[in-house]
Amino acid sequence: MNRIFIDIGNSRIKFAVSENGRYEYLGAELNADFLSKIDELLLSRFDHIEEVYYSSVASLDVVEELKGSIQDAWQLIPIELSAQKRFCGLESGYTQFYQLGSDRWMAMQGGLSMTQAPFIVIDAGTALTVDAVVDGVHKGGFIVPGLQMMRQSLVKDTAKLFCAPQEELIDSDAVNLLAKETSGAILAGTLYMSAAFINHLISDLNHQIGTEFKVFLTGGDSVQLASLLDYQFAYVPDLVLLGMQRIVESVKNR
Repeated sequence: MNRIFIDIGNSRIKFAVSENGRYEYLGAELNADFLSKIDELLLSRFDHIEEVYYSSVASLDVVEELKGSIQDAWQLIPIELSAQKRFCGLESGYTQFYQLGSDRWMAMQGGLSMTQAPFIVIDAGTALTVDAVVDGVHKGGFIVPGLQMMRQSLVKDTAKLFCAPQEELIDSDAVNLLAKETSGAILAGTLYMSAAFINHLISDLNHQIGTEFKVFLTGGDSVQLASLLDYQFAYVPDLVLLGMQRIVESVKNR
């Protein structure tokens, strides 16, 4: 059975393939780049795909364009995976489970595919989200603005102010502790603020729950934050995709 898994985020699309049970993470592209190169990235690359699954927090037009391309190429209707109240060994902590973002649900499923110990998922994307899981139960989570969202809010409508391009922000060592210009101050300030939030939150959760959480880090801004975290973590860029695969395999193996 050959399957494609697609994680459609607000800014990036990640994708993976499972060919006869062999899973391979294929990478991530900006949404517009993925849609413009979908033939090169997927359609002409795989001859025989039997199932396509996707999870999305992006706008409807992005999803519809992607679904249309897949239907035209493979004559398949992609299947959406979304958050559930209780499924595949995980119980949602949300009173209204459908309000939980599908990316967060899938990331927690990805965490369960790697450990049964209490764990925290930190997803550093457009928004910075944190979710805690203990004994297969989602205890709840947090949502705060991500790095780019904070930076954009600071520079919006401010004359002659800019932030460096994303590719210049990958190495956090390049961010000066005390900046000498406004753009640098924004870059460093938002980075250290996000890292401090995560460090303090992990400490509080460990103390409150009375455990030592395993930490999974994922999302596009993970690399920038990684060197400033005080706790050991596992960086898993395709955590959402692994969660999708876990769900599909559990259904198929029933």
